Amino acid sequence: VFNANTQEGSTMVRVLSEKGLRVVAAVRVFTSKNTKALIKLKGVTVKVADTNDNKSLLKVADGCTRAFLVTKFWQKFESRMEEQMATNILSACADMKIQHMVLATFEDTAMLKLRNKKSQLVPTKDGRIFPRFDGMATIDAFAKERGVQITHMMTSYLDEPDQKRSVILIRGENGRIIVQPFVQDNKATIM
Repeated sequence: VFNANTQEGSTMVRVLSEKGLRVVAAVRVFTSKNTKALIKLKGVTVKVADTNDNKSLLKVADGCTRAFLVTKFWQKFESRMEEQMATNILSACADMKIQHMVLATFEDTAMLKLRNKKSQLVPTKDGRIFPRFDGMATIDAFAKERGVQITHMMTSYLDEPDQKRSVILIRGENGRIIVQPFVQDNKATIM
């Protein structure tokens, strides 16, 4: 999991660890609070990687079968720098024969409300969600060229003491969107 020392990245590492998977958490800074917490997780190995240094990326990817990169936005990159980072990681994955990379985005709807921002998931007038991914066309093409399957995953969630709701949307190579809602309140859990 690249960008594992971010809040979202460390959550992904924790969830994968809780499922019993062996996880390599790629971090930029070994001394951060999130990184120190990752070290304590069962089945997690923390490695430092500079996303501009191919050798360090290859060391992180060595022995892995799948890669996750936590990104800021679902349908586009936050900046040219984030896109370059994704390209460098994808290239290292291809060199190490990793055939699947997941670009994962998380949004906390409570934080969006606090900051007076809107979700990245904008439904059409008839209530459908139809993302375009124009901002990911370059990385998608590069992945095909390098033989790496790209999956785009978006998790939008509300984490309140009395209720937990989330929706996970996954877009595979065929462009189809799979939706997995989750609602939990004090009475029941629906998956």
